[in-house]
Amino acid sequence: MKKIKHLLVLVAALAPLSLAAQTGLAVNRVFQGLVVPQKQMVEVKVKGRALSEYRLNFYHSVRFTATKPQKATIDALVAADRRSAKGTEERKKGRNASTILTLPQRGKTNRFLCYLTKQKGRAVVTTLAYMEGSVSNIDELRRLIE
Repeated sequence: MKKIKHLLVLVAALAPLSLAAQTGLAVNRVFQGLVVPQKQMVEVKVKGRALSEYRLNFYHSVRFTATKPQKATIDALVAADRRSAKGTEERKKGRNASTILTLPQRGKTNRFLCYLTKQKGRAVVTTLAYMEGSVSNIDELRRLIE
């Protein structure tokens, strides 16, 4: 019973973070479970000291296997956010692809969106990650996470 109570408190504490972090982004629909049901996603949210060595203060990702219609919807949402991005980096290797967007700052906080797709047979394993912090650009972000 205590574990359930602690879990509910943790979820309640983190819920506002996910609502505020991606506000204004088209891909927010994915994080909210409106494109792929949340029960089909693996979701990770991290805030605070655990990210300080990466010069980030918030990380939110979802990972799931997308159907063709879901992938098409997500592609369109990422394309919509790309239009307002300050910078974009795209890489392709075979049937795998990654896109990193430098989003407009919120105050003094830099924001990034990573969209990764990995083809596994007929399935497309998709990861969408939103990050914010003092990291200044995509190159620095890539160096920190590699």
